[in-house]
Amino acid sequence: MKKEDVERFREIYPYWWSESLKSMPDGHVDLLAGLFHQLALISVDHNDIAPWVSLHFERLENEGGLIRGYAAPTVDFERWSDGSGIALIIALQFFNERQLMICEVCGLPGGRHCNSPDACSKKEVN
Repeated sequence: MKKEDVERFREIYPYWWSESLKSMPDGHVDLLAGLFHQLALISVDHNDIAPWVSLHFERLENEGGLIRGYAAPTVDFERWSDGSGIALIIALQFFNERQLMICEVCGLPGGRHCNSPDACSKKEVN
């Protein structure tokens, strides 16, 4: 992950940022941004700015080093709406599954390794 992305996530989402995410491929940065944004919306939907979940990330070496995200509620479930619970599940599922479907270099769909080498060759790689 590029240094500016690391700094942006640390600044905007300090409660969810984990140093283990620094090794996430550049092509997957938008997936991570989407996950953080969706989780922030859960709080906003309930007129709150504090996070409603905590996140934990694990690198799955047996799955090619993909990063798996897990969430735990930090707010009593009595305050959750059905829609918020479903939104959490969908956000995590999208993040976890889409890593297999998105190029690690350019972020285009088609698999972890680009099916469009022309697009990847034009991307700046760290």
